[in-house]
Amino acid sequence: MHMNKNNDDHDAVKRVTRASGQPASGAVSKAKIPWLAVFALAMGMLVYGVAESYGPVTAVTSLIPQQYYYLSLSVAFIAGGFGALLAGYLTDKIGRKNSFMIVAAMVLIGTAIFLAAPTNAVALVISFILVGMAAIGMETPILTALSEFIPPKYRGNLLTIVQNFGNIGVAIVFIPAIIGLSAAQDTVAYALLLVAPLIALVLGYWFVTESRPWEAVTGKATTDVKEAWKSVEKEEAELVQPTAGMGFRYLFITVIGIVQDVAFVWITYDIGFLYFTDYSSLIPLIGGITMAIVGIIVGVFFVHRLSRRSFAIVSYGILVVLWALLWAYVVATGSTAGLPLLLLVTILFIPTELTWSTRAMLEPEVFPTKSRGRWVSYARTVVWIVAGVITLLLSVYYFPSSQAQFSYMFNVSSAIVMVIFLLGLLLSVAWYFKGFETGGKSLAGHDVVA
Repeated sequence: MHMNKNNDDHDAVKRVTRASGQPASGAVSKAKIPWLAVFALAMGMLVYGVAESYGPVTAVTSLIPQQYYYLSLSVAFIAGGFGALLAGYLTDKIGRKNSFMIVAAMVLIGTAIFLAAPTNAVALVISFILVGMAAIGMETPILTALSEFIPPKYRGNLLTIVQNFGNIGVAIVFIPAIIGLSAAQDTVAYALLLVAPLIALVLGYWFVTESRPWEAVTGKATTDVKEAWKSVEKEEAELVQPTAGMGFRYLFITVIGIVQDVAFVWITYDIGFLYFTDYSSLIPLIGGITMAIVGIIVGVFFVHRLSRRSFAIVSYGILVVLWALLWAYVVATGSTAGLPLLLLVTILFIPTELTWSTRAMLEPEVFPTKSRGRWVSYARTVVWIVAGVITLLLSVYYFPSSQAQFSYMFNVSSAIVMVIFLLGLLLSVAWYFKGFETGGKSLAGHDVVA
């Protein structure tokens, strides 16, 4: 495995100390992190987690009629693809901060529409669409902004940790059902969909500044591009060398994104609702908590120790192995409940989080600053639409209506999901040999010649 040579001399203790604002040396103190801006963007990711759970909550709590369950498991995600496209355009056109503010406001509007007409099916679908567009679109300006104002040696750590607030949002939404307050589950979701965006908007307005590298490369400011990046990075870092063509970069990011989204949606929401009904509310809660814990541990202690290329192979490889293990167990035992089954589902959230971390780091790192938002959104548009359609079709065609159908439906859907997971591993291997390293390197390499 490739070790990131820019970070090898920093152990976990030093990194945690520096991240907390206590420099270990005079040199390190130069690389400052705007923590309030990071927190504002983290609140945006919390909104993302709550909002993308919005549809599944209506299915699990039977808020939406049973015959329309597949809409709540897919419409918001498909709409999110178009939201990503809009957010990407705005991110490059009007800036990272302004696009973040707009999509956060869209969550408020979508939530308000439903609350104004909670029994209207049309309002519910419109609300799904607006909230899905905004929530999933929100990741583009968040990840792009983080990649452009965090020093290289901390960038992977914070990209991983901040996106984990999405997992916390997922967990919070499903907590009421676990403590016997299922009736309050939708209320909690709606309250968060109103409060969290407001917090994100206020903090974003006051503490998130526009990206200096973006302003420099787009001519929004007279600052030299090199100087703009130096003002962010403070310390010297090896320039990233983008040797792979844009087509291959886009293909790689898009495919691993589809695989990760299918894994996240299918494992977090769908298999519980479709096959393990006793755990339909428990699995998302466990998943949100597990992924948040794994993401924080990995983000603090591990992402800087492996090259991004090695990290991708490890993440998608573990996903394949653990999915095979769950599939084999269910086939061998016929179990739809029980502690062993719940344990196997729980450990599947480890690679689900690792693959999400891989995406969070690589999506903004492999594209140039001037078009970073658009390329990320082009990928995310295809990712969410394709992943949404896949989970929609799997939900519609492989929803067992009786115990007699369970084995056949589960086997076919599991085989399809396995093929998808293997595709992610294949592209990770291809990137290992044909891609380029971004971990700990200055993204100025996309914009300037050394």
